[in-house]
Amino acid sequence: MSDLRPKVTRALILFLCFIAFASYHKGTGSTAWLQWLTLIIFLVMGHVFDVTFTAENTFVFDPDADNWRRKTEAVRK
Repeated sequence: MSDLRPKVTRALILFLCFIAFASYHKGTGSTAWLQWLTLIIFLVMGHVFDVTFTAENTFVFDPDADNWRRKTEAVRK
C-alpha cells in the first residue's frame, strides 16, 4: 500500500473538520455541521479499515488452529 493514500485521507479529514467547525453557529440553528460531521465519520471509519486490513501486515482472522499450524510449519521449512 502506498503511503500517499493514508496521508491524503488524513489531510482530507482534517480539512473537513475545519469546515465542520466553521459551519457551526449557535445563533442560526443550522445543522450543516452535522452533515459535514457525518462525512467525516464515514471517512474516519474507511481510513481505519484501510490502515488495519489493507496494509502489508494484513490482519486475517482464521479461527481454525490447523490452518495456522500448517502456515507456520510451511514458513519454518
